[in-house]
Amino acid sequence: MTTTDNQHAAADRSPLGLARWGDAALGTAMAAEEATAGLIRDLRRAAESRRQQFTELAARGAVERARYRRRTTAAAEAAVTAVAASPLIDRVVDHQLQRVLRPVIRAVLDDVLLLLEKEPDRIQTLIRGQRESMVDELVGRLRAGADAGDTAVDRLTFRVFHRAPRPEPAPPADL
Repeated sequence: MTTTDNQHAAADRSPLGLARWGDAALGTAMAAEEATAGLIRDLRRAAESRRQQFTELAARGAVERARYRRRTTAAAEAAVTAVAASPLIDRVVDHQLQRVLRPVIRAVLDDVLLLLEKEPDRIQTLIRGQRESMVDELVGRLRAGADAGDTAVDRLTFRVFHRAPRPEPAPPADL
């Protein structure tokens, strides 16, 4: 052994050698503290990254939900327009009008013509009053039919577009 090695060996046996062991223990504790702080820092970064991902996914989901609503609204409006402009619906409405209005008009017209033939002066006053009430009645029936149709369409569109809102997901718990 050289003199330097002898000096180190002697220093390890001396009271100063114990100081080196203490320094090593303190250095180890400080290294452990730094490693722990690094792990905590990394965990916080990971948690923040997950929060950021969650926020981005929630924003994308909101955009997609709005886009879906716009598309379904447009599709429903197109469907309602197609049904309303359908030749089949026109034929059904024409058939119903002919079924209801023609007999009424024939009966009323026959009665009016017969009465007009018998009592022309009396019928003129009656015709003036009846004309207004017939028009009012016809308009009332048409309105009632339109109201019933509107109510049916409103119920359909309400069912299609106004579902109960889904609960919002809870944000993730902090790690």
